[in-house]
Amino acid sequence: MGAERMHPPRYWRMRAEEFRTKADNCEYPETRDVLRKVAENYDELARRAARISTLESLDGGGGARQQQAGLIVQDKPA
Repeated sequence: MGAERMHPPRYWRMRAEEFRTKADNCEYPETRDVLRKVAENYDELARRAARISTLESLDGGGGARQQQAGLIVQDKPA
């Protein structure tokens, strides 16, 4: 299970904003860049969580549509 499934999109957006604020207040350019990259990663998690949430709501549980969208990888039989 990916991290994006653990929390709703709003959670990840709030984390992204938190790191953007930290970056804006950081005096060291390299650290500021790293904090902005972390914020971008949280934004991506929010996008993924929103996509998963939408697929689950369309499917009433998510299984078939997530598999069609390539979000579920099944192990090959042994």
